[in-house]
Amino acid sequence: MNTAFFDIDPDDKVPESLKKALVSEIDTIRNTMEIVTLFVGHFFNTMGAMTTLNPESNQTNNENLS
Repeated sequence: MNTAFFDIDPDDKVPESLKKALVSEIDTIRNTMEIVTLFVGHFFNTMGAMTTLNPESNQTNNENLS
């Protein structure tokens, strides 16, 4: 089955510029996800740790449990 698409790139190799562009996009996505994790994920962990360190919040939590 011979189509016009086979004539576009007959050597079956990916150009180096396309490889570099793909790796660049993957790096951008990975870096973006790392930033989101740092600001969102660790923010909630920090807020949870701060509520346990704050004595006033512990007193109100203990009073609600009693």
